[in-house]
Parts: sequence; C-alpha cells; structure tokens
Amino acid sequence: MDYMFTISAVAFNLLIAGIFLSQRHGKIRLIRTFGSIVIGLALPFAVVLISYFQSNKGWRVYVGVGFALFYILVEFLLDYVFKVDFRSKWITHIPYILLEYAAFFGLISAAFAVSQTSGWIVSVTFWIAMACLVYLYSGAWKKK
Repeated sequence: MDYMFTISAVAFNLLIAGIFLSQRHGKIRLIRTFGSIVIGLALPFAVVLISYFQSNKGWRVYVGVGFALFYILVEFLLDYVFKVDFRSKWITHIPYILLEYAAFFGLISAAFAVSQTSGWIVSVTFWIAMACLVYLYSGAWKKK
C-alpha cells in the first residue's frame, strides 16, 4: 500500500504542476484532462486510507490523506458538479488555496510518516509544483 500512496501523492503533485503549466500557456483541454485525473486520484487515496486504517498506520497518515481527499472532493463539487467560478474572487479563492496547501503539506507529512524515502520523493514533487506556480505567475504583474 505504501507504493500506491507514494505514486498517488507524486501523481497529485505533478498533475497540479501540469495544471499550472497548462494555465500559463492557455491549454484549456490539458487543464481539464489533468484536473479529471486529479479527481480520479480519489479512488487510490481512498483505498490507501482504508488500508492504513486497518493496519493502524497513525494519525499523521490519516490526516494527510484525509486533507487530500477533502481537497479532491471540494474540487469535484466546485468545478464539476456546481460549476462555480470561485477563482475569480479572492474571498472564495483564498480558502480554496489554503485547502490546496493543506493537501500538499498533508501528503508530505503522511509520506514522511510512511518512510523517509517516500517523504523526500513527495517533497521534491511538491517543489516542482511550486516552481511551476512561480512560472505561472511570473510576468503576470508585468502585464498589468
């Protein structure tokens, strides 16, 4: 189960990175594809969480994977079910960003609880996502 968790957490971070890059280049179809795959990660994360509950893995793992699952649920509901444009207003976008970072850091924490190697791998992919986020917004202030 540890491999499934690590692969899912790495995929989550790299897919978010892909979404940031796709946004920078206006690739709507890629954004949608990567977003759908992120939603699909709910299944392996749920399987991992259930397995970890059965093996008594520890609260850090439960909370970390729980944050990721909750983020995916919110993303699914807002983007796919209710189709709410919550990103255009800061009052609704900031809580979403905070939840996204809770998912990121929850996965890192859970990964380190699983193993040092898993923790470092997930951490590196988080920093890749952050580099893509910086790239997304680099030049955004120049355009204004």
